[in-house]
Amino acid sequence: IIFSVAVVIWFLQYFNFSFQAVVDPGDSMLGAIGKTIVPVFAPLGFGDWKSAVALITGFVAKEAVVSTMGILHGVSEATAGSMDLITALQASFTPLTAYAFMAFSLLYMPCMAAFATIKREMNSWKWTLITVGYSTGVAWIVAFLIFRVGKLMGFS
Repeated sequence: IIFSVAVVIWFLQYFNFSFQAVVDPGDSMLGAIGKTIVPVFAPLGFGDWKSAVALITGFVAKEAVVSTMGILHGVSEATAGSMDLITALQASFTPLTAYAFMAFSLLYMPCMAAFATIKREMNSWKWTLITVGYSTGVAWIVAFLIFRVGKLMGFS
């Protein structure tokens, strides 16, 4: 699944909506999608389109967030301990925004497999969507509080 997500992300990053190759990933389909949803994440401190897109891929599989961040930052090997990825992320995140991002990633909507299990066990779209909305709402609030309280305390 993660490989499939990585291939789709790569494709969306290199082509615009006219299916023409782009040089700047910000001009790609993926960039346009990310720039559309970035206002939702800006109050949490990670208001760049790359972070927003990485969180979208987490809906498919949480592990895909790391590979997506690697692809979007042009890192050749995006593994958890990759120094290239760590260096690229240090340029995008402050420690405070990284904590907010991690909290959001841990708490927001579960992956598709968990989503399907919730749907099957609850046997109700209504309660499944309420569960997803609740967990994502809690994630947003927690990340917002981490970022805002951290800013008030003088962290960057």
